[in-house]
Amino acid sequence: MNNLLNVSMHHVFENEFGLKLEECKNIPNHSAYTATIPYRSYSKEQIATIWVQKPTLKKLSNILLFDDNPDEETLEDLTKELANFIVGHAKMLAHNQDLDYDIKTPKFAGINRLEPKIETLLFKIDNRCIAIQTKEITEEEHG
Repeated sequence: MNNLLNVSMHHVFENEFGLKLEECKNIPNHSAYTATIPYRSYSKEQIATIWVQKPTLKKLSNILLFDDNPDEETLEDLTKELANFIVGHAKMLAHNQDLDYDIKTPKFAGINRLEPKIETLLFKIDNRCIAIQTKEITEEEHG
């Protein structure tokens, strides 16, 4: 799935938003807006978390909504919408490759730090990192 998410991130940011992603080398140690995307991969329940900083969301707000001063509700909605863009493209890629993925609807998960010791894809725009973390959902987390 990480390969699909990586390809999707580049496609969405470069082709949909006109922004070039660069490599972010260090995992940031502060909070940012997050959205979670549950998915099933070959009968394993997993979750991906998109982590994006406020300045990047403001930039996306300007590109998508022509609003350079979005309110908190708009920033939360943009976090989910960004996850939707990325997941939608990953879902299309999985379908085209006949891969067994069932991807759910993203949900806003609050303003959080990245989890330590979890597989993390890091990208950067304007010296601001964007991250995607993926992990298997445990029985406790599943409900």
